[in-house]
Amino acid sequence: MAIKDTPYINIGPGEFIKEELEVRNWRQEDLAEILGISLKTVNQLIKNKQTITIETAKLLSKAFGQSPQYWINLDSNYRLRLQEDTRQTKDAEIKGMIYKYMPVTEMVKKGWLSAFRNSNELIARVYNFWNIDELDFTFMDDAELPTFRKSDVFAQYNKYYALTWFRMAQTSAQNYSADQFERDDLRQLAVSLYSFTVKPNGIELFLNELSNTGVKFFILSHLQKTYIDGASFWVKSNPGIVYSGRYNRIDNFWFTVAHEIAHILLHLKKKTDYFIDDLDNISSDVEKEANQYATKLLRANEITAYFKHFGNYISEKRVVDCSKELNVSPAIVVGVLHHAGLLSRRNLNRYKKKVLDLIPETFLAEKRFKQKLRRTK
Repeated sequence: MAIKDTPYINIGPGEFIKEELEVRNWRQEDLAEILGISLKTVNQLIKNKQTITIETAKLLSKAFGQSPQYWINLDSNYRLRLQEDTRQTKDAEIKGMIYKYMPVTEMVKKGWLSAFRNSNELIARVYNFWNIDELDFTFMDDAELPTFRKSDVFAQYNKYYALTWFRMAQTSAQNYSADQFERDDLRQLAVSLYSFTVKPNGIELFLNELSNTGVKFFILSHLQKTYIDGASFWVKSNPGIVYSGRYNRIDNFWFTVAHEIAHILLHLKKKTDYFIDDLDNISSDVEKEANQYATKLLRANEITAYFKHFGNYISEKRVVDCSKELNVSPAIVVGVLHHAGLLSRRNLNRYKKKVLDLIPETFLAEKRFKQKLRRTK
């Protein structure tokens, strides 16, 4: 496709009239007298505020020597470019506002938004995504993310993108079904969570059991500048857990799930309650409580106690022995040791395998969303 070059400055016929006056050393009053028009009209022509009519073009051609068509073309091209610049400026303003609040390019790539050809189509996508009928994002400015605060270290954190991720999580949750929620069943399952970490297909088995307790689980990939590991919230009468796969490690998966289960059992009371978590930054009392509960579910205290007798030397064999004795995955053991500072984060990372490849596609929200988009086209 050819690229159309446009001038950086849209030059109108008034500039050419000024040049002709300067060459002849004429004043505007002289031109008004020559053309037989008012001085005000000449001034308006020079400022490009007066359209050049066929009659005016004929007069200018007699005064300056060019053809009438020359002056008509200058004016027509200027007016057309002026309208084009106005549309482009408006589009830039609209897109600039939307892109401030939403990572549009990344969302299209992920399939969260379908591709668009112009700003009108983009606006329609935004309306549908947020269920709004005007481009007013003040609701995002006013929104608070409970227990989700960023330190100065994360200067790139974007609150608007985090809210966009959460909105997508809420929308995706509608595509999943679960049994009636039973809090006691979830509590019993949580107590045995650690045992699933060592079972063949333990992740799939656990997620199926989680669904049986009435919890909706799915994966929604991480967005840039959000630092989100997971979230928990109500989906009508069912709680939901979302895992972002930000770190895509087995130990991170189990700890995030355990953390969100803790929120459901301890903190999700009202239907409007929700938690969006960055597990690298635990500061509030609520998050610390959820952390302690998750630590208990994964037997972290037993793991650190097991290694107290070995001093600074922790071998792979001892990690494996601990895993067998406590019936918990070696990845969890290594993760706990890393977090506690008992083992260098450079050591035994091979146990921290990627987790997303182990999770069935039915739990991948993007795949379901893309399928839904294709059906609606």
